Amino acid sequence: MLRYLANGRIRWKNGMRCNTRTNWEFYAVIDGRCGVMLRDGQRPVLQEHMFWVFAPGCAHAWVDDGHHTYHRLSLHFSSVPFPLDELVQQNGGWLARPLAAADITRLLAIAGDLEQHFCAPVIASPLHFQRGLMELALLLLEGHRRAAEPMALTDVASFRVERALTWYTEHLGRNPSVKEVAEVVHVSPSHLRRLFAEVRQASPKELFRRVRLEKAQDLLGRTNLTLDEIARRCGYTTASHFCRDYKAVHRFTPSTWRRRLIDRFTRPLPAGIVPVREFSARPGERRLKA
Repeated sequence: MLRYLANGRIRWKNGMRCNTRTNWEFYAVIDGRCGVMLRDGQRPVLQEHMFWVFAPGCAHAWVDDGHHTYHRLSLHFSSVPFPLDELVQQNGGWLARPLAAADITRLLAIAGDLEQHFCAPVIASPLHFQRGLMELALLLLEGHRRAAEPMALTDVASFRVERALTWYTEHLGRNPSVKEVAEVVHVSPSHLRRLFAEVRQASPKELFRRVRLEKAQDLLGRTNLTLDEIARRCGYTTASHFCRDYKAVHRFTPSTWRRRLIDRFTRPLPAGIVPVREFSARPGERRLKA
């Protein structure tokens, strides 16, 4: 689900401190120069026509020359598809690539479609968000050496892992055990763990947890369900169990995330003010003059 969109020229008059985001951030410099700072005090190289993606929890800040504006496109999504998620995590939480003129044209077309549905959503808007996310992921991975590597595993192994994840997602409310999922794809639990390690470099438990939290994040953002109901739908025994799991990953509670999301719409920022960090833990960083 698309959580945030900003498309236009900007200049950070007061600078920015490194901070984590709660969503995946795609960031492109369309025109002008900008750099990314991975720790406070760092002096990054300002670059033109660049495209980045950052995972939640990877602290960073955007830097300009302090005198000139630049055109940036910033898009936040609650999750990204495989294999982009794993390639980003393996690279330390972020990836980047330069943009050619054709790439920029493509990016602006994607942004135009997303902006229309972000500002005036309709029933089909979630499908446009999914399509835009896939196009962004493909654009970012074009030319990436790992993305072009042939699959070293058999089709059967990949099929069983994907089938296991699909079935688990379809029965999320029950929170099926690894043994139950293994029976569905006709392998033993130990063999299923080996398949997950080979195909996705993670255990079934880790990926099942990711599925549950991604579903919970989606429900938090687009429904007014209580935490108890969201926990039940995502296979948690209690809301407190869900909150502990969520906080362990995001470092704040689901109630905090939802409250700040609602605040963004019920108390819009004044004209000329842009949100710097959508759900920053630092209240003073909620606003910064454009």
